[in-house]
Amino acid sequence: MDVIDIDNDYIYLKTLRTEACGSCSIRNSCNILGSSNELKLKAKKTDNLNNINIGDKVVVELPNVPVVKLSFIAYGLPLIVFLASVILFYLLGFSDLNSFLIGLLCTCFIYIFIRIYDKKKIKNKYLPTIIEKFEEN
Repeated sequence: MDVIDIDNDYIYLKTLRTEACGSCSIRNSCNILGSSNELKLKAKKTDNLNNINIGDKVVVELPNVPVVKLSFIAYGLPLIVFLASVILFYLLGFSDLNSFLIGLLCTCFIYIFIRIYDKKKIKNKYLPTIIEKFEEN
């Protein structure tokens, strides 16, 4: 990956997703549609990476991410909260519209909770690790 920026805490990286786009039949139209085949990541800056500068190429190890757990937190939990709150308030005698609006409000609250949880617990847990600077011969 290429180093595109460095600040006090993170190193920002960029690479092309050629293997993800290689078999796509509309891969040439991504730039027209405003999409790109670039992958941008940030990595935690550590003390052993002092000799890395903008423009360098680095070897990166991607973390083992529990996709099912994170997908449930991002998609499943808000859906369950929405459905449970709509059904609960409908059974309590609220109108359809009021039950729906309260369900949306509860979903907003759970997304705020997930955002806070993400900032405190997950934020830097699944960042890629820079293994070494890639030396071109």
